[in-house]
Amino acid sequence: MRQRQPSLNLQTIVDALNSGALARGETLARQLLRTQPRNADVLHLCGAACLMQDKAAQARELFKRALMLRKDGTFYLNLALAERALNDERAAEVAFRQCLRLQPGNAKAANNLANILNGRREYAEAEQLYRQAVASEPGYVLAYKNLANHLRERGYSEAAIPLVTQALKISPDNTDLQLELARALEKRKRHAEAAHWFSKAGHWGDLQFALRNLADWSRLEEVDAALLQQLRNPTQERTTPWSLINLPALTPELHRDAARHYAESSWAAELAGAPLAMEPVAGERLRIGYLSSDFYAHATLHLMMGVLEAHDRAKVDIQLFDYSPERDDHFTRRLAATGLPRHDLRELSDEAAARLIADQRLHILVDLKGYTTGARQGITALRPAPVIVNWLGYPGSLGHPRLADYLIGDANVTPPAHAEHFSETLALMPHSYQPNDRDRPLGAPPGRAEAGLPKNAVVFCSFNQLLKLNPGEFDLWCRLLREVPGSVLWLLEPEAEEACANLRREALARGVEAERLVFAPRMKQAEHLARLALADIALDSFPCTSHTTASDALWAGVPLMTRLGETFTSRVAGSLLKAHGFDELVATDAQDYFNRLKALALDESKRDDLRQRLGAARMESPLFDTARFTVDLEALFAAIWQHHSAAPEARAAVVVAE
Repeated sequence: MRQRQPSLNLQTIVDALNSGALARGETLARQLLRTQPRNADVLHLCGAACLMQDKAAQARELFKRALMLRKDGTFYLNLALAERALNDERAAEVAFRQCLRLQPGNAKAANNLANILNGRREYAEAEQLYRQAVASEPGYVLAYKNLANHLRERGYSEAAIPLVTQALKISPDNTDLQLELARALEKRKRHAEAAHWFSKAGHWGDLQFALRNLADWSRLEEVDAALLQQLRNPTQERTTPWSLINLPALTPELHRDAARHYAESSWAAELAGAPLAMEPVAGERLRIGYLSSDFYAHATLHLMMGVLEAHDRAKVDIQLFDYSPERDDHFTRRLAATGLPRHDLRELSDEAAARLIADQRLHILVDLKGYTTGARQGITALRPAPVIVNWLGYPGSLGHPRLADYLIGDANVTPPAHAEHFSETLALMPHSYQPNDRDRPLGAPPGRAEAGLPKNAVVFCSFNQLLKLNPGEFDLWCRLLREVPGSVLWLLEPEAEEACANLRREALARGVEAERLVFAPRMKQAEHLARLALADIALDSFPCTSHTTASDALWAGVPLMTRLGETFTSRVAGSLLKAHGFDELVATDAQDYFNRLKALALDESKRDDLRQRLGAARMESPLFDTARFTVDLEALFAAIWQHHSAAPEARAAVVVAE
């Protein structure tokens, strides 16, 4: 006797889809469509089965057929999801809006539409829609997370914290929520709380960053080891390459590969799209664009302000592409006085910003951000210029050839022998890759007592961010303090209150009295440069050496002792010292570094001689010759363009300006 087949109906299809039998659900739906081709619900279910199997184009056509028969909010929602899967955000937006007209309380449509608008930086409506999604479905934790992320990215991290805290009550083990809360807390400089949540989320890259900001080294070795293991076996988890530069065991290859993984997992669609660049008009002077969010009183502009003023407008056409926060300070006013064309990208989406840049028909776009805080690699991933250069802001390779063609370095920070460490072609400046502004102020220093320093003691200083300091380096510094009687260590006051106590505790554990650590409050650049001269010797950090802080020390005439490593960041201070003519301050390894420091600290006449020579070199060496640097940079840009324009087989491995 033949077994009776179950009747084919909507519920049969729904049951198949709910059980995860997607292919069977699609087959059943198509069978039913043979007899009921105008059944809107069956068309919709067949489309849903296709969408869940990543067959978005088929799903879109089925949803459209269903909508021709009946206007239904859920049909529009799924059509919108299919359009997004096909990277047609404009069509998706229309469908999400149609859904919300029919179903104003549809939280999923509101959340997804907000995501589209947020990506276009249409913030007011995006925020309203995220809040609408949360109000419509109070248990919708994804909407909470997206709203909190939206607020944090816009600078309202304080408002994001209670939202994520509330969502965690609904879903306490949700690692995405834990991570979002940690990042919001970190933005508020609440590093200890941030570290707790980074730890719960198992996010090693951000956790080690927070622990370093706290000088909480009790778990650092374990966390660093876990992070390095993750870098050697990358998963879907993205670790920003910027957070890795302080890892003592980081190799150039690991750093480059981590950057590539980060790029590919962050901007897959942009990296795969057609380039937006248009070739420049033939015969025009070189058109150079600088892209940054640091066109205000920021370390980047402290370094290159003089270059922007010194560019020869007869040779190069300079354009500024700016997504900086709104500021009114000495540097923004000085920048405005240059008259350089400035294009405001702040409110534009990455695509709109890239199209605006492409319309300028540049020869070269210089990315001054790389992977540093606030960067928008989504712009450069769209290739809005024929040549993109990675320079100054980020000390390392961007890892993906689509993000930058060339990296500006020099023979010391990026030796030609290190070319394989970079996805970019190296373009070498003749002295140092780092510019300096000869017009930076240098006033008379205050008295030592005013700065809280002993009058006659040897003062070692380090004004780097605390996160650059590693336990091994602190071992060396404390050994130095023990062997140089009465000396003190002058540090920049940490952002986190706990960090001062942690550092004093670490000093005591190494046999150094807590009061021999002196913390300097943060102050404006001019005042800081003046007080720097009170120090006898600047101690360099490792493996992330001093960058702007190295230039500051040398400008103030304070000898800086460094050593060289293998990564870009571990060679920056050495590059600056060699360009300045002070190779004697560049050690070969940790023991050599310590020996040179101790000898200098115990020899007052040698320190006096060094300071005299540093003072004389200030206006003589190429390190602080802004005009000379700018001429060399313009020559390097011309060489880069010539290299780009040559046939591939004729291109040299490294670009050097003639």
